[in-house]
Formats: sequence, C-alpha cells, structure tokens
Amino acid sequence: MRLFRLTLLLMLTCSVVPAALYGWHTLRSTRTLLVRDVQELHQERVKQLRLRTEALIDPPLRSVRGLAALPGLSTLPAEQQRLQLSAVLSQNPEIGILTRFDADGQRLPGLQGFAVQDVMPTELVAHEQRAQALLEQDGRSLRVSQVAQGERSRPSSVTVLVPLAENRGYLAAEILLESMEAMLAQERTGSDGVAYLVDAGGRRVAGGPREGDFLHRPVVAHLLASKALEGPSLVQVGHFGEGDSSVIAAYAVLRGLHWAVIAEQPTQTAYLPVTALQRRLVLTLLMALGLAGLLSALFSRQLTRPIERFRSGAMELARGAFGVKVEATQNNELGDLARTFNYMSEQLAAYDAENRALYQSLEDGYLETIVALANSIDSKDSYTRGHSQRVADISVEIGRELGMNEIELRQLRYGGILHDVGKIGIVDAILCKQDRLTDDEMEVMRGHPEIGDQIIGAVTFLSAVRAAVRSHHERWDGSGYPDKLVGTDIPRIARIVACADTFDACTSTRPYQKAMPLDVAVGILDRLSGKQLDPDVVDALKRVLSERGLRVEGSSEPVKLAS
Repeated sequence: MRLFRLTLLLMLTCSVVPAALYGWHTLRSTRTLLVRDVQELHQERVKQLRLRTEALIDPPLRSVRGLAALPGLSTLPAEQQRLQLSAVLSQNPEIGILTRFDADGQRLPGLQGFAVQDVMPTELVAHEQRAQALLEQDGRSLRVSQVAQGERSRPSSVTVLVPLAENRGYLAAEILLESMEAMLAQERTGSDGVAYLVDAGGRRVAGGPREGDFLHRPVVAHLLASKALEGPSLVQVGHFGEGDSSVIAAYAVLRGLHWAVIAEQPTQTAYLPVTALQRRLVLTLLMALGLAGLLSALFSRQLTRPIERFRSGAMELARGAFGVKVEATQNNELGDLARTFNYMSEQLAAYDAENRALYQSLEDGYLETIVALANSIDSKDSYTRGHSQRVADISVEIGRELGMNEIELRQLRYGGILHDVGKIGIVDAILCKQDRLTDDEMEVMRGHPEIGDQIIGAVTFLSAVRAAVRSHHERWDGSGYPDKLVGTDIPRIARIVACADTFDACTSTRPYQKAMPLDVAVGILDRLSGKQLDPDVVDALKRVLSERGLRVEGSSEPVKLAS
C-alpha cells in the first residue's frame, strides 16, 4: 500500500507538472504565432491591394504621360492634337476629361475632350479650376489634385497635371475612380474591417465610408505623423490607436502618387480566434490534468508488462512521429490508457497537419508575391505580355510528354513563370527597347539569369526552380550563358524551359519579327536541335504539337501541327 501511494504521488507529480508547463508554453507560443499570422495576413492583403490599385491607376497615367512626352505635340496643327486627345480618351475609359493648356497655363480653345456627351458645364469649370490650382504648385513632373466627390451619375475623380515635352504647355486629365471604388468596396477585411485609399493629406480617395474625417483614424494619423507618404514605397503593419478605437491595420504606399492603401480591422474582432483558442487550450489543459490524476491511479497498479511499449511509443512521439500507436489488447485500465495514448497521438497528428497547412499557405502567399513580380516584367512590354505564363504551360506539356511526375511538373510550372524574373533588375531603356540591342546593351541583358537566381535564392521551397531561372539561356553546344554548360550538364528543367521559351518567341509577335506560322517555328526548332536545344526535348515538343497542340499567342484553343 505504501508503494502504491508513493507510486501514485510520483506519477501525479510527473504528469501534472509537465502538463501544466506544456500547456502554459503552448498557450504562450500559440498566441504569439496566431498574432503574427493575423498581422502577416493583413500585410499580404494590403500588398495585393496595392498591386490591384496600381493596376487600375497606372494605365491612364501612362497614357497621359506618354502623350505629354510626345515630341512636337505642341507644334502639331490643332486638328491633329484633337485626334491625339481623342485617341487617349477612347483607349482609356477611366479618363473622363482631357484638356490642353499652353505654357502660360491658359486653356487652348478647341483642345478639350471628354469621354461622354452629357458632361455638365459646371463639371468642366470645376475640372479647369482644379487644373489651374495644380499649375500654381511646384514643378513636379506629376501633380495630383484632391479627390472630387461625384454628383448625380458622375463617379468620384481626381485631376492630374503633366507638363509637355520641352515645357511647352500642360495636359490635365480627370481620372475617374469608379473601378477603384468598386474594387475596394468588394474587399473584405474580416467581418467588420474596411479597405480604403488616402492621399498625401490623409483625405479619402476611394473605399471605406464616404462620410467622416479620415484624419482621426489612428492608422491615418500614424501614416501622416511618420511622413511615410513622402518617402519610397513601403508596407507597414501593426496596432494603431488605444482602447475601443484600437485597430490592427496595414498600409502600403503607392509609387509616385504619394497615396496609401489601407486595410484595417478592430483589434478585438481580429483577435477573436486567439481568444477562442485560449479558452479551448485552458479547458483542454484542465481536462488533461483531471484525466492525468485518474490515469495515474490506474497506472500505479500495473506498470511492469506494458512499460516498454509505452516508453517506445512516447519516444517516437517525442521525436515528432505524431500518430504513432501502441498495442491496446488489454480490457482493463492499461488497455484504456493505451487507447487514450493513441487518441492523444492522433490529435497531435491533426494539430501537426494544421500547422503544416498553415505553413503551406504562407509559402503560397510568398509565391504569389513573386509570381506577381514576374508578371510585372511582362506588363512592362506589350510585346511580351503573357509570355511567362505561356512558357510555363508549354514546359508542363513537354514535361508530361517526358513522363515527369506531379512534383516535377509543378517545379516546371514555377520555373516557366519565374524564368525571366531577373529582368526586374534590367533598366527599362534596355528591357523595352524596340530596336536591336547594342553589344553593350546585350551584355547587360545577359545578366538577368544571375539576377533572377539571386532574387529567388533566399526562398528555400523554390530551390529546385533556381536551375530554370539561372540556366535557361545555356546552349546544348556550350556556347550559352552564364555558365557555358554543355549537353546534359544543363539541368533538365532548364533545357525544357529553354525549348518552351524559344518556341514561344518564334510564335509571338516581337518588335523585330512577326509571329511565325507553326510549321516555320518547328523548322527553326529542328535547326536548333543539337546546337542550342536538347534533341530529346525538341522531339517531345513536336509530339505534343502533333497529338494535343499548344496555345500560342493570339489563339484561344490549342493549335496542332499539321500531319
């Protein structure tokens, strides 16, 4: 009896104390993890909002700047200038009014256009007044007015002023914010969060409530106090405000406009999952402690025979083998304990799976950000738009024809999408040049595989893709770059992406060539086979074209090679 009491006391001590310490540590670490996840979720959301906002505002700004930079625009006859204004308006439905001013800031008669016929005279006067106010500002290349709230059927708008080439006048454009309002209105930050856009003075541009003083919002006050809008583009996330007005928010500064997109949510609502998890963990801990006391009394009676099985199972569980089970053949208390142990192991395996899924979601978020970066390369040049996605699709079809497994096909897709990511480090004057590059410019362009390798080098789960980024310009005969690899020394993923890249270049329209017919493109691949390209990869691509076809530029359906 004395041994029983001593064993019972020992087992109670050994079970309750570790369980309490484990529960306390789990509670603290899980709270920290969830808080960090909530902040990272807001950060990723606001990054995506910045990309979507820039995608809406950049096209009209580029069109206005492009027209303003047109050499000799101010010397053209009035009729030709009107045609230029009409062309910009027809290509950009977001531009409501476009007005030409001379070097003294006076509107030129007959050089004003608008996208619709029912623009009220008062709206034209207000537009000109905003433009005149911008003319009085400093000499920045792009001047932006405050937002004009829409009336009746007119949406809200903002007026921008751009000087003409050689300072021979100005272009004023009214950019409608209807699409931006709709995009931000659809964005949901939890059940009661909002997303909105503010200008350099902290005033509402789009999204969020239309009424109210945005300057009193904690995140806007912090944004203005930190002078973040005056600096380079950045992303900030954290807690703002105190008490009931406390929010968790993230903001991202837009390039060039000195605007910021903000996503915020009340702190109390944002951390409801954290509070709920705390309650569940405390309840689970109390239940575990109560169960530990009961099981300790049962364990004290029979410990000798199953002790080795339990020790082995516990060691495997400690090594991370969640889901491990011990044999539970007894119909007494030890059998119940064995089944309880198995249940606990299954629950830990379930929690481990949830944590892995969370980690995978973070990986997906990082990948989406890098893919968005790669897509931004294509968007710089209208001739290469969609090129990376087509190279990825073609690479996957070649890999499938070569019998590669799903993991390898996924790596091929990532490699195709990211193969030109290094071009983000190439200046636009070279990247978007419409004429043939000089030798010096070509040498700069040849540095993009190494730049891309450095960009994704720090991302562990993309390590298998680095070969496609670095070596897709290597040649089968060893005359490629940057490492001059020969034959099968070139990684297979790079050989496949190189073939897909060459095929898409042949079947796409570029500044220096028109898209080639399919049979002509295949003929070029045959000539390059064994010199620039892997013959086996070329043969696989030809089989794909003959059997299933591929989607090329300008086609919505796969195009097959004629038999």
